[in-house]
Amino acid sequence: WENVTNTVWWQDFPRRREPDYLSLFSISYGEMNNSRSDFAALLAGFMASLIVDVPGQSHWIVELTNYDFTNAMGYLVASVPGMHSDRALKANQITPSSLDAKFLGLVEASVVGLSHLFRTTADRNGAQLKKLALFLGKTCENTNGMLNVVLRRNTNIPADENAVSVLVPNPDKISSGDCIQLGFLPRNVAKWVSPLWDIGFFEFHGYVCREEALTATFGGNNKKVQLILHGPSFLDMSKMMQDQNIAALCSLIASVQRCTGLWRLQEVLGQYNWPESQESDFIYGASSIGSSVSAPFLAAFAASVGKKSSQIFDSEESDPEVKNACSGISPSRRILCFSEKTWQRLRNVGILHDAIPSPSNRVGHPMHVKVARRRFWSKASSSSSGWVYCGSHNFSAAAWGRPISSSVGIKASGLAQTNSTSRLHVCNYELGIIFVFPPMETKCIANQNRTKLDDVALPFIVPAPKYGPKDRPATAQAMREALAELSEREAKSLAEVEITENMTEEVSDEDDEEVNEATNYVVEEKEEDKTYAEKLWSQVDSSQIS
Repeated sequence: WENVTNTVWWQDFPRRREPDYLSLFSISYGEMNNSRSDFAALLAGFMASLIVDVPGQSHWIVELTNYDFTNAMGYLVASVPGMHSDRALKANQITPSSLDAKFLGLVEASVVGLSHLFRTTADRNGAQLKKLALFLGKTCENTNGMLNVVLRRNTNIPADENAVSVLVPNPDKISSGDCIQLGFLPRNVAKWVSPLWDIGFFEFHGYVCREEALTATFGGNNKKVQLILHGPSFLDMSKMMQDQNIAALCSLIASVQRCTGLWRLQEVLGQYNWPESQESDFIYGASSIGSSVSAPFLAAFAASVGKKSSQIFDSEESDPEVKNACSGISPSRRILCFSEKTWQRLRNVGILHDAIPSPSNRVGHPMHVKVARRRFWSKASSSSSGWVYCGSHNFSAAAWGRPISSSVGIKASGLAQTNSTSRLHVCNYELGIIFVFPPMETKCIANQNRTKLDDVALPFIVPAPKYGPKDRPATAQAMREALAELSEREAKSLAEVEITENMTEEVSDEDDEEVNEATNYVVEEKEEDKTYAEKLWSQVDSSQIS
C-alpha cells in the first residue's frame, strides 16, 4: 500500500428496507429517458460473469438487491472476455404481452441440432428444407434483419425436463401452430431459461438471422445459428422469488448482453453534448500500454470517447525514472508493462509524457494507476467540463476490446446475401468508473457530479512534460540495462524477479494471425451440444412415430 501508488474510489450505499430485484436489470422499454441508475445492473452482470457455477454465487448477487445504488456518483465501465456482438445490443425491443411487463435485457444463445431435419438421410427430397426456406422467406424482418421464432417448452422429453424447442412459424398460419422445428436451446441455456419461464415471472422471445439459419442448414452440423432471446418481463418478482430459482436468475444476469469495453465508453459519454469547438486535452495514465496499440485501435478509442479519429491523443503516461525508485527496480518490474517493440513504434509520435508523481512525497514510488481525463475549457469562462476515468483498464486492446467487422453470407441454391455485424474482441476482465462533469447547459442526467472537474486531482503532475530526447519508458530491456548498473548485492536479491521478467499483469494482446481468424468468426457447435441435441431429437422422433 505504501510502496506502490494506486487509485481507489469508494462510496457508501444505503441498505434497502426490502430487496429490489428490478435493480439488477437495466430497464429500457418505454423508459429510455429514465433517470434510474444502471450501476447495480452493471455491477451484478460483471460479478455474475466472474462467478458463474461457483458454489454460493447466488448469495453475492442477491446481496446487491439489498442496497440502493441509485445515487451512484459515476458510471461503471466493465470489460468481460469474449467475442461480443453488437446485434444483440441493437435488436429492436418488443412490446410486452402485458401492461405490467418491462423489457429487461437480451441474451445471445444458439440453436443446437439444427441440421437434423435437413440432412440428406432425413430429408432426401429436400421437402423440409424447402419448407424452411419458404417460411423464412415469408417472415418479415425487423430493422436489424432478425426474424421472430417460436420458443416452446418440451416437458415430455425424458432426456431433459428443461428442453426448449426452437421453431420457425408459418407467417400465413400463425394461429394454427404450423411450424417447422430448427432445433433446441443448448442444455446450459435451457437449464436456467425453463425454471424462470415455468414460474411465470419471465417471458422469452426468440429471434434468428435468416441468412445464418439458411447457411447453417446448408453447411451441416459444424455450425450453429446465433439465437437472440428477447426478454424477460415480470410483475412482482421481489416478493415471490423462491430460493431454488435464484441460481437460474444469476445465470440469466450473467448472460444478459451489455455494452462492454469501448462500447460501454461510447454508451456513457454519448449521452452528453460535449463542446467540441472549445479547447480540450486528453490524458491517459496506465501501468501498461498494449503491444498491439495501433492506428486502428487509437481511432476506435477516439471514436468511443467522442474525439474525431483524425485527432491524436495528447498524452500517454509512462515512467522514465524507474531506476531511481525508492525500492529499486523490483516493484516496477512486477507492475509496469511496456514492450520495447511498442516503444520503438511510438517514440517519434510525440504522445508520450513523463508521469511525475503528485503529491511530491510519492516521487520514487512506481505508479499502478489507470486513469484518464478529457477536459474542455473556454478562454472566456473559468469553468471546464469533461470526464475522469479510474479503474483497472490499461491502455490496450486486450482491456478495452478490438473492434472487428464481419459479414454473414450465403452461397447456396442461388442465394447470395450478406448481413454485416460488428464484434468486439475483449481478452481481459476489467472494471472502472467514469465521473462525468457535463457542460453547464446540459440538462440534468443521472450520475452527474456536484464537484467540479478541476477539483479532481490526478496522481501525476498536469500538464505532464513531454518525453525528452534521453527519456525512455520502463520496458523489459530498459530494466535489464538498469539492473546491470546495480551493485552485485542488489542484483542477487532480484534473481527471483529475473526469472519472471516476462510475466505481465494483463493478458497479452492477440497477435495479428489470431485477429485475422477472428475476422471470420464462426460459432462452432460443441461435441457435447451435438450429443445433447441428437438425444433430444431421437426422443422427439420416436414419440411422433408412436
